Amino acid sequence: MKIKQIGTYNGDIISTILENRQIEDLDLFLNPSNENELDAFKLHNMAHAAEVLLAHLMIGNTVAILVDPDADGFSSSSIIYQYIKKIAPESNLIYLLHDSKAHGLTEKILEQIADSSIDLVLIPDAASNDKEEISRLYHMGLDVIVIDHHEVEELPPVGIIVNNQLAWNEDTNKNLVGAGMAIKFCQALDSMLNFNYADEFFDLAAMGQIGDSSDISENEVRYMVFKGIRTLNNPLIQLALEDRFGDVTNIAPKDLSFSIIPLINSVVRVGTMEEKDLLFRALNKIGADETFLVTKKKKNKTTGKFDFYEVNQNIYEYAYDMCKKVKSRQDTMVKKAMAKLETDINNEGGIAIGVLPTSDEGSITGLVANKLVSKLQKPVLLVYNLKGKYVGSGRGYEKVLPSLKDWCNETGLVEFAQGHANAFGISIFEKDFEAFKEKTKEVIPEEFVYEVDLHLEGKVDKQAILDVEDNKYLFGGKVHEPLFAFTGIKVRKDFIEQRGSMLTFYDSGVKFVMYGAPAGLFESLTYNFDKYITMDFVGRPSKDTYGAKEKPILVLSDCERNEKPNIEEPVVTAETIVF
Repeated sequence: MKIKQIGTYNGDIISTILENRQIEDLDLFLNPSNENELDAFKLHNMAHAAEVLLAHLMIGNTVAILVDPDADGFSSSSIIYQYIKKIAPESNLIYLLHDSKAHGLTEKILEQIADSSIDLVLIPDAASNDKEEISRLYHMGLDVIVIDHHEVEELPPVGIIVNNQLAWNEDTNKNLVGAGMAIKFCQALDSMLNFNYADEFFDLAAMGQIGDSSDISENEVRYMVFKGIRTLNNPLIQLALEDRFGDVTNIAPKDLSFSIIPLINSVVRVGTMEEKDLLFRALNKIGADETFLVTKKKKNKTTGKFDFYEVNQNIYEYAYDMCKKVKSRQDTMVKKAMAKLETDINNEGGIAIGVLPTSDEGSITGLVANKLVSKLQKPVLLVYNLKGKYVGSGRGYEKVLPSLKDWCNETGLVEFAQGHANAFGISIFEKDFEAFKEKTKEVIPEEFVYEVDLHLEGKVDKQAILDVEDNKYLFGGKVHEPLFAFTGIKVRKDFIEQRGSMLTFYDSGVKFVMYGAPAGLFESLTYNFDKYITMDFVGRPSKDTYGAKEKPILVLSDCERNEKPNIEEPVVTAETIVF
């Protein structure tokens, strides 16, 4: 395991990390502002888009919002939906939901629009490249407004495309995703109408920007995100955060990634149309006065049996419970898909390829691929056959390739690999699939070096771990979470535990946790006569907040036995003991 410390530790771990991330204006980073935010009207077509929407609202036409199926899509659509209802409460406004995790103007959506009385289709977070589909709607007599952030391959000749990635935008901000672009659209409308409503939806913008992995270190995005999580206006988002964290006064951006965002994504992937509709209604306060009589159960401590009782829930409580049930259903689907693939995956080369027998698990290919990456310690492509193509998801592993997406595209054998470097969608024509599989066998892992912000030999810095976790709100985007390395750490062998695929080490009052530990690692470390073993650890700081005292945790990215001879046994103190 090769380790390189970035820069020099100056004695203050937080300032060291920020220096390592090359933050030039520290005061602005710590106190983001809206002073230099992008003028919405500098985005090409923004004024035209706002004028067309207002014209349709003025004459009472039917406006439809097409909701893209992910956290950013639901966020951006909700921002615009609520804004329109704010300025035109009686407007004929409807929303369209996908019945699968498909994006943009699919054939089903086009048929649905054709059979309706819709006059304007508003599409946040998608459709910039739906040239033919937008033309079909245009020739049907409909106006189309796209508010998007995805790269544009070929601009449609008709329709109104507002996209911050277009080259001719003036001083654009390319870090805005669908939700951020929706805010800009609402800011343009605010300016034209002399309102100030857009700021009310910054919590939804925060959810979209974080959910779509944007660079939240950029000032405008950072301002939007921080204002959003400090002024929670959306009841469903607030409920999810309170249930997960209790106190929401010190919520950090990454906390949304462990609460509301995965719940929304699970409903999008595996929820029914009724469940997706309930989610959108709860996010948008549609039916806020509605109540639901729900039967719940609670274990009786005296009898040991479950007692059943009824409660009335509002739409937010009802939708939140539904989201948790769907998330549990999704987790079960992932486990079943993993079981199918354990003995049926091409694992010969540097990249593993799994082929699902049907498209039934198509909505969870990315989740299953993530699990397989942890298990196999290599990049994974998980696909299924659909109409002469193998389509699915790719998940990378940087210790083998810096960008799995780039590698796939460079083979010249894929129809496309689009998304992030190591989390993307892929399509391969059936005729090229066998040749592509042969290519994966040629991949040889590059020598990987862990770049860490702190590397200590023979000791652990508990305070540095706690300081990072106490300042977790600082991290996101290019200011990525730090890695620490503690090497030459002598651990008592009886202080190593395994529960399922989770491996835990305890030393010096710190818990070192490895999730998805490779099979056989526990046995290789403990099946010997040594009382102590010397370990090298690399991981991300965290902490256990249960109980009266905060306890530092290092969530391991990697660990290995240090083969240097032990010079002396460590002194066992109260801090060494398992907490």
